[in-house]
Amino acid sequence: MDELDLLEIDGHRRRICSTRNLWLVFLIFFLIPSLTSLAQSQPRGTNTSSLCTRNSALDLIRQQIEVSKTISDPVQRITVLIRAADLLWVVQEDKARAGFTEAFEVASQYEKEQPEPQMLLMFKPDQRYVVILAVAKRDSAWARKLTQQALKQNSQRENESTTKNSRSKVMTAQRLLASAQQLIPTDLNTAMELARTSLRYPASAEISRFLYKLAETNQQAADQFYLQSLTAYADRPMREFLYLTAYPFALSYGGDMPVFSWYQIPSSFVVNPALRRQFVQTLVHRAEQALEVPLDEGDNFNQVSGAVHIWQVLTRIESPVRDSLPDLVEAVVQAKDRIFVSSSQEIQQLYVQPERITDTAAKKTFAEQIEDTLKTADPNKREEFIVQTILSLSENERVDVVMSAIDKIDDSTIRGTLKDWVYFNRANLATKEKRFDEAESLVSKIDGLEQRAFLHSEIARALFSKSETHAHGREVLDEAIVEAKKAGPNVFTARILLTASNVYSIADLQRSILVLGEAITYVNQIEDPDFSVIDRAISNRFNPGMKEIKGKNYSRVVHFYIPGLDPESALREMAKIDFNDAFSQTTSFTNKFIRATTTLAVADVCLQRLPKKTTR
Repeated sequence: MDELDLLEIDGHRRRICSTRNLWLVFLIFFLIPSLTSLAQSQPRGTNTSSLCTRNSALDLIRQQIEVSKTISDPVQRITVLIRAADLLWVVQEDKARAGFTEAFEVASQYEKEQPEPQMLLMFKPDQRYVVILAVAKRDSAWARKLTQQALKQNSQRENESTTKNSRSKVMTAQRLLASAQQLIPTDLNTAMELARTSLRYPASAEISRFLYKLAETNQQAADQFYLQSLTAYADRPMREFLYLTAYPFALSYGGDMPVFSWYQIPSSFVVNPALRRQFVQTLVHRAEQALEVPLDEGDNFNQVSGAVHIWQVLTRIESPVRDSLPDLVEAVVQAKDRIFVSSSQEIQQLYVQPERITDTAAKKTFAEQIEDTLKTADPNKREEFIVQTILSLSENERVDVVMSAIDKIDDSTIRGTLKDWVYFNRANLATKEKRFDEAESLVSKIDGLEQRAFLHSEIARALFSKSETHAHGREVLDEAIVEAKKAGPNVFTARILLTASNVYSIADLQRSILVLGEAITYVNQIEDPDFSVIDRAISNRFNPGMKEIKGKNYSRVVHFYIPGLDPESALREMAKIDFNDAFSQTTSFTNKFIRATTTLAVADVCLQRLPKKTTR
C-alpha cells in the first residue's frame, strides 16, 4: 500500500484499512491546518509536538519499508531499506535484520544484472558493500559473513563469464578498500579484515588512500598493513607494485600510474624508515630483474614501458633516500642510470628536458612564467601553457594580473570559463575570511548564473551569523533565490532554495517555511530528481564535477564545487526546529523515494528527542 493512502490529506477523510494507524491519520487531519500558525508562534529550538511519539515514529519507519517495495529503482529501494533498518535496530532488531537482509538480496540481484565492468562503473559503489557498511555498524560478525558471500558471488560470476575482464578484480579490491576506509572510525577490526581480503586482488590507487586514512587513527596498524601489502605485491606487475610508492615516502600523489591519484596525508603522520628501506630494496631488486627479463606487456601504460616507470620512481625517491638512507643511495643511482641508458634516445630526450624546465619555472613569478609562454611560436601550445599556468597559480596572485594573463587567450569560451573559475574561488575565499564587500564585488563579475546564486547563499549564511548584519543577509539571500529560480526546475535550483530555507530559519522561521514550500514545488517539477551526487558541481553533461576547457590539442578541467542541502537533510534540520511543519511537508513530495527518505529523517529526529528505550 502506498504511504500516501495513509497520510495524504485532501480535505476528505479516506477509508483506512489498518485500524492500527487510524489514530495517526486522525491527528494529522486535524492538526496540519494549524501548523503554520504554530510554527510562527514557536521560538527557534523549542520544538514540542504531540505528533512526535515513539509509537508514531516507529510506525512511520515500518511504513517506509513497505513503501520501498513499490520503488522501482533498486539503488533507491536499498537506500530506504538500510536507513529504516538502522533506525529500527535498537527497538526492533528482528524487523531491522529483515530489512537489512532484504536490502542485501536486492543489492546482490542488482549487481548480478550489471554489465561487464567498464571504466565508469569503477567509480560507482557496489550496492552490496553499501549494505555491508550499514550492517557493520550494528553487527560486525554478520557484516563479515555478508562480505564473504559477496566475494563468492564475484567468483561465481567470473567463472561464468565468457570473457576474463581484469577490471572486475580491480573493482573488487577498490570496493573492499573503500568500504574498509569508511569503517575505520566505527569498526576497526572489520575494516582491517576487509582490507586484508583486498590483498587477494590487484593493487590500485585506493590502497594508499586507505593507508593514510588508517594512519589518522592508528599509524602502527597502517604501517603493519603496509608491510603485508608489500609482501603481497612484491612480485606483482609494476602497474600494481608501484602504487606502494606513496606511503613510505609521505607522497601526496601517486605519480605516473594507470590511475593518477591525490592523497590527504594526516598532519600527525610520521615516516617509518623501516618501511622506506624495505620498499627501496624491493624496488632496486625489481629494477635489476627488469633489465634481465622484459616486463609484462601490461606494464607498458601511458605510452611508456614498465622499465621507464621504474626509472621515474627511482628518480622521484632519490633525494629522500639520500637524506634518510644514505647506504642505499648508490644502489638507487646505479639502477636508475642503467635503466635510463637502456632506454631509447626518444625516451631519454623526453624525460630529461622537462625536468630542467620544471625546475626553472618553479623559481619564476607568475608574471614571468606568462611572459615566457608568450614567446612560444605555436599558438596552440602558447594557449595551453597560459591555461596551465593560470590553473596552477597561487591564491596570493593579484586578480588584475591574472585577468590580464587570461585576456591573452584568443578563445572567448576558454577566457570566460577561466575568469569565472578565478572569480569563484576568490569570492569563496573572501567569504570565508568575512571580507563581504570584496566577495560581493567578485561575485558580480561572474557570468555563471549557478555560481552567482551559490556564492550569494554562502555570503548570506555568513551575514546571518551576526544579528547586526541580518538585514543585509536577507537582501543577499533573496538575490540568491531569484538567481536560482531563473535556472528553472532542476536539482541545482532545489538545492539553493533548500539551503536558503535553512539559512532563513536562523532569524525568520515563517520565511524559512515559505521558501521550503517553494523548494518542494521545484523538486516536484523535476523528472526523476537525483540528489545523490556527492561532488555537486556545475559541469558539462558528460562528467559531473567539472567544466572542460577544450583546446585544439589539449583539454583541462576546472571544478566549481557547489554543495547544498538535499530534501532529506533540509527536512531533518527543519524537524529540529519545527517538527509539525517538517512532518507535514514530507507528504508534499510526489517522488516516492524522496518522500520516504524525508519521512525517515523526520522520524529519526523524533526518536532522538525521546527518552531512550530498548524495548517497545
